[in-house]
Amino acid sequence: MIPSVEWVKRYRNKLYHYQHNNKDFLKMKVKELANKMIVDPIRDEMERMEVHRKIWESVVVQDVIIDSSLGIITIKIHSEYFAENGFDVAYAREFGTEDHMIRPKGKENGGADSLAWIQNGVQRFSKGHKVSGLPRLNIIEQTIEKNEYELQQKLIEEYERWKNSIFL
Repeated sequence: MIPSVEWVKRYRNKLYHYQHNNKDFLKMKVKELANKMIVDPIRDEMERMEVHRKIWESVVVQDVIIDSSLGIITIKIHSEYFAENGFDVAYAREFGTEDHMIRPKGKENGGADSLAWIQNGVQRFSKGHKVSGLPRLNIIEQTIEKNEYELQQKLIEEYERWKNSIFL
């Protein structure tokens, strides 16, 4: 059966809609799924592991990059939280740190001559001291590895559903 002129016009409009909304749909859907299947579990696990709230609140989908020529979608997950001295605490919680010295900035650098804090209700001071390193938590990497395949499958399913809603 030869298609009618009206059928061809409708199909052309559907094709136009598909071509012009394809990347936008993918970006939106990838971001939605990544937040649900990657970011939320990362935040939940960080909270469970008693990582500081400001660190797990900073975990976001920073960008979704679609390379149509290679058929690759890259999701950039971002997490950073800097201490006053510029130290990236979020990075340290993910990858761990070695035992290290901490020292006061000194008055010439806008700081104090000693460190001060309250421990068990007692004011403490130090001219500098060694602190234990932080263990490598690896929460972000492990969560991505654990949920990546399921995210891919869900994206394929959602993409097919969207495409079928246009053409069928």
